[in-house]
Amino acid sequence: MTAAAEPSVPVIAGRGVSGRLAELAGLGWAGTLVVASRGTVRRLGLARRLPPGTRVFSGFRPNPTFDEAVAAAGARADCGATLVVGVGGGSSLDIAKAARALPPEPSAAAEVLEGRRAPLDGARLVLVPTTAGSGSEVTRFATLYRGNRKVSLDDAAVRADVALVDPALTDSCAPALTWSCAFDTLAHAVESLWSIRATERSRDLAEAALGKVIPILRDAGEVPTAAERDLLCEAATLAGRAIDITRTTAAHALAYPLTVHLGVPHGLACAMHLTWLAPMVERAGPAEIPDHHDPAAVAAAVATLRRLLRAGERDLGATIRSLITARGLPAERRAEGAPGLAGVVVEEGLASNRVSGTPVVLDRARVRAAVEGLLPAGSSAADRRRKGDVPCATTE
Repeated sequence: MTAAAEPSVPVIAGRGVSGRLAELAGLGWAGTLVVASRGTVRRLGLARRLPPGTRVFSGFRPNPTFDEAVAAAGARADCGATLVVGVGGGSSLDIAKAARALPPEPSAAAEVLEGRRAPLDGARLVLVPTTAGSGSEVTRFATLYRGNRKVSLDDAAVRADVALVDPALTDSCAPALTWSCAFDTLAHAVESLWSIRATERSRDLAEAALGKVIPILRDAGEVPTAAERDLLCEAATLAGRAIDITRTTAAHALAYPLTVHLGVPHGLACAMHLTWLAPMVERAGPAEIPDHHDPAAVAAAVATLRRLLRAGERDLGATIRSLITARGLPAERRAEGAPGLAGVVVEEGLASNRVSGTPVVLDRARVRAAVEGLLPAGSSAADRRRKGDVPCATTE
């Protein structure tokens, strides 16, 4: 069975649908583990909405670690959960996936991550996103970190049994978080559209997502309206379905080190890399396209992006940069030791298997020069956080 033919996650969407969580998820069954950050538990009043005896796991941070995932798996095993419910941003949903899929023993869990052991699938998994961007509610992936290295669960068994997408849960997201999440959607759709693994289905999904998210990024006010939040949720799920087929590409691979080392919010980090990667794809000649890929497919993806982005006389990079600045976000990040840090970002990013889907051959020197352009020398990330200038990486 091809990835495109695999069944997709059923989605129940609409404002207020989360109010039916107990009914639709089967809460009240013996053995339920709810994965949610402490902030989400407090903000949504989950403690008073969950049936007595429901176990809540909140022992994780944004950009969750392998150890936190194993702890979640241990919590699931301890309470004998037959149902795992993830509520929150991408980090919460990824930990919920890991809680269902991983054995509670670290060595066995590592074997699952390395593809040497099949994931567990003995519990049902219900995901409820509270941000619009990660698309994790419909993908077969869960992103974790071991030290500074990003690792992924990637298996059909990781997918949820059902997702509840309630845009009302995103209404309290601050604008900066909302826009960073929206840029994650944009990057998912752009990268899926041009991926060498693209299919007719994934291209349709990616184009539909871009059609919803681009006008909002370009034209919205400082704070998105309820109607715009509804569209952002729809776009996030569409783009999530697209990358579930294709995976992401180099922009995502190189974004993770920016988040780890500089605290750049994930979606913004992806968009920053698109500002140089998109022109590289746009200008690529046949010799720069992988031998097993069709140059006509790359040209078609570029043409679609130019049309949807209304690029006009600008290249794709300048157009994406204008979307970033229109949302009041920085398109570069000043950092001390920028040349050395750029080298770290490139080495860690290009080591990711996500790079293999990129539709151009990446020359390491060109990539490093591009990343150095994103990291002009300046004050350190820690100094800027103390001044309140840099939002910490978060998916909640």
